[in-house]
Amino acid sequence: MPVLAQMEERIRQTWESSRHRHSSILSRFVAQGEGVGATIRETADPQSVGFSIAALAMAKGIASCQTADPGLAKEVELHRALAETNVGLVADPNPDTISHAGIGITRATLGVAETGSILVHLDEVDGRLLSMLPEIHVALLPQDALVDSLEEGLLLTRYLILKSQAQGRPSYLSWVTGPSRTADIERVLTIGVHGPRELHIFLLPPTGKGYLP
Repeated sequence: MPVLAQMEERIRQTWESSRHRHSSILSRFVAQGEGVGATIRETADPQSVGFSIAALAMAKGIASCQTADPGLAKEVELHRALAETNVGLVADPNPDTISHAGIGITRATLGVAETGSILVHLDEVDGRLLSMLPEIHVALLPQDALVDSLEEGLLLTRYLILKSQAQGRPSYLSWVTGPSRTADIERVLTIGVHGPRELHIFLLPPTGKGYLP
């Protein structure tokens, strides 16, 4: 059996096993994620996420939200949520506009309960920059796209890289664990030096497929 097919089967087996432990994995992911500084919210209605983002932007005095995924903006009704605010929405950003974004909104591919990390798989440069440059990164993740261990998460990471290589294209994946932080200067912990100062993760209703290929 080809390597990719073998890995797909292992990923499916891992996901099926995780389904039976979903409640405990979800609780652990939330606890670990909040422990490293992320803000995590579960939502039963994806359309409410747009209004939560609008409220976040107004509370922080942010003038611009941006996403490189027009389908995502539609899914959470972000246009409608921002219609009665002074917060702008850019749904087709470029590196110049992203430098002025207060909130960057992306999807996440996977969450890892062991570390509270998310895997962001964005091949287009605009999407990648939206997870790195704005002050606040908002990531949307289905509740059933969670695994228990880092080892399980790395299995999917390796699969995505090999699949992209087989298709003759590069693949850009980032592991994000809480907001950006560093203690390089006199060992003083500083938030937001090399990336977003805040990470907000919205856990959307299960898709029934999770992170399966």
